[in-house]
Amino acid sequence: MGWAPVDRVRANDFAQFYSEFDQGAFTYSIDDAADAIYVLDGVEHFEVRIHVAKNGVNNLPSPYPPSEAGYGFSVEWVGVPPGYAVYPPRDGSNHSPVGWIHDGVVTIAIGYFPGFEQKPLSAYPVPVYGPDGTTSDWSALRSSVKHWSKNWMEAYSVCLQNLTIPELTLPGTHDAGTYAATGVSQQWVQTQYLSLQEQLEQGIRALDIRLRIDGSGTDRFQFCHGDYLTNLSYKDGLGQVLGFLAEVRSELVILDYHRFEGDWSEADFHDLAALTQAMIGDLQIPRSASAHTVSELLGQPGRVVVGMGQHSGGAITDGVRAWLRDNTTFWADAVEQYWAGTSVAKWGTIAGYMQQQLDALAKPRDHVWALMSQYNYYAPGPGMPANAPVEISNFFAGKNGLRANVISTDWWNRVNSTPLQLETDIPNFSALISAVPMNLLKGYRANNDLPLF
Repeated sequence: MGWAPVDRVRANDFAQFYSEFDQGAFTYSIDDAADAIYVLDGVEHFEVRIHVAKNGVNNLPSPYPPSEAGYGFSVEWVGVPPGYAVYPPRDGSNHSPVGWIHDGVVTIAIGYFPGFEQKPLSAYPVPVYGPDGTTSDWSALRSSVKHWSKNWMEAYSVCLQNLTIPELTLPGTHDAGTYAATGVSQQWVQTQYLSLQEQLEQGIRALDIRLRIDGSGTDRFQFCHGDYLTNLSYKDGLGQVLGFLAEVRSELVILDYHRFEGDWSEADFHDLAALTQAMIGDLQIPRSASAHTVSELLGQPGRVVVGMGQHSGGAITDGVRAWLRDNTTFWADAVEQYWAGTSVAKWGTIAGYMQQQLDALAKPRDHVWALMSQYNYYAPGPGMPANAPVEISNFFAGKNGLRANVISTDWWNRVNSTPLQLETDIPNFSALISAVPMNLLKGYRANNDLPLF
């Protein structure tokens, strides 16, 4: 077992350490395990026990484990007193099975919020491994994350309470409405494989929306990717967002109307705005509340930010922006997107660009903004896909996660594996598992009037 835990983590800070399973040829070692135990200074009996074991079971058969194998990385919380929020959420037995990302980063976090008492979850589900057994690194992570992702903002509302939306770290999806694409253009158009409602249920809180006109009436507004329609109407997509919000109480969703492709008239924008306002109704967070904290927002009926205006691309003119400002309560300055361009294929180029943007921040921006952390397939030779979960989980762990606002990714629940983007069953929860724990740390700092980063 490759295992090098740090001796100490400073308060109000973060630290990383390395672990790796040692695997021999054609067999799994049932003895490949390690543990680390931490105690909190000044808090009696509070221990954090990190357990790492090959799928968490003994007598593991070779070459493949049974479907009941369990998790390879878990946290046991011992004696957690009131006032402490822990991540990942613990179940009734005070365990948080985490799963793992091969060559990537998974995170645990603790935040102190006096007067708060964290409610445990039901027991975590047992992951079902695929035909590749333990080499399918993502299956345990998927079961773990999906257990709490639908209501993660409610679960950590005390940590978020004194943060504004631009101060949060949020997972988002780039070209969110492309999952329905079919036909010959699918391989170039489709960058998501989950519906909008499924994306939200798996923890996404910001949707990058691109629309095109096709047909007549209110049905003419269609999701698109550039020149291509995706077989999803705007009404149906917005209906999915509202369907999600009908099932939860304290989740906030950002709708980033990023591009309006093709020819749009002023009447088209008026009709789109009217349809949006009619469907969302009181669930819209008005522009006047853009500087409110999460606690203040949760005290009002609004749950949806409609970002349409100044930072939107495509066909929006100054006249349309002025009309939207005077006739709607949409957030005219949300969401500003930062991305390196459409032709970028190498992760190093994307990472360098994002690092430049984050390093330029001395304090949070006063509006919502997104880093487009997607990148295209790059293969100097066969068999080298863009394995986004590994890179993104590494990049946004620690300081970069603190400075980020919206982390937008392609292929939220899957990763392209060939030049034709044939999907593999690899869930991409990397932005979520990087974002949520950063909010615990930022929330603590906000509650104590400390700089967020």
